[in-house]
Amino acid sequence: MNMIVLMTAAGAPLAMLGLSTPVTPQRSCIFMVHAQVTSAVFESKEGKIVFPDRPTEYPCSYAKRKGGTEIAFTNQNGWRFEVRIDRADEGTWKASLADDAVSGRAFSPFGDSK
Repeated sequence: MNMIVLMTAAGAPLAMLGLSTPVTPQRSCIFMVHAQVTSAVFESKEGKIVFPDRPTEYPCSYAKRKGGTEIAFTNQNGWRFEVRIDRADEGTWKASLADDAVSGRAFSPFGDSK
C-alpha cells in the first residue's frame, strides 16, 4: 500500500497519505492535499489537523494483520493518527490529541500490493 485517500466523516476528499515502500514495519509517510479538496474542507477542523503548518515527513508504523492494514504516526503538533484499511481496501482514520478527536473514511485506491 503506497497511498491512502482520507475523507471527512461526511465523505468529502481531504488528503492523500503517501507511504514509502516497502520497508515494514517502519515507513515514512507524508500528507498531500487531495486534488478535489474544497477551501471549506481545507479550512475545516480536519483540514487544520491534517495540514497544520508545512508538509512534514513522519515516521509511521505499518502493520499488515489478518483483517487488513494499520498505520499509525504522530504529527508535528502532537495529533496521533491511526488509519485502518480492511482487506477490501476501505477503512477509517482517526486523529486524537488529549480528549479531542476527529475521524473520517479512508481507502487505498491502488490496493495493497506489498
